[in-house]
Amino acid sequence: MEEILKRANELGLLLKKTKAFSEFESISKEVESDPDASALLKKYNEIAETIQRKYELNSPIESYEKEMFRSLTEVVVSNELLRKYIKARDQYMELLLKIYEEIKDIT
Repeated sequence: MEEILKRANELGLLLKKTKAFSEFESISKEVESDPDASALLKKYNEIAETIQRKYELNSPIESYEKEMFRSLTEVVVSNELLRKYIKARDQYMELLLKIYEEIKDIT
């Protein structure tokens, strides 16, 4: 178990050295320091999570929720900082998924 944790720590340190991680960390800090962008991102994530939960539970998604999500999506996409954030987040998540796939293929 100790060896596994040691290797996991090494992997974490390698991840921190990647361009994907450093760009995501940098842009995340920019978003956090921008009150408008961070509030908008929070609202967007909340409604996206609500819709996702309802979808998974086969619960009806109300029309006002769909409209709110559509509206917030338009605002998020029009915000340059949030567009950069989403791009950096997606690149970092893609790296994490590749790592997961490599580990999964071993078992």
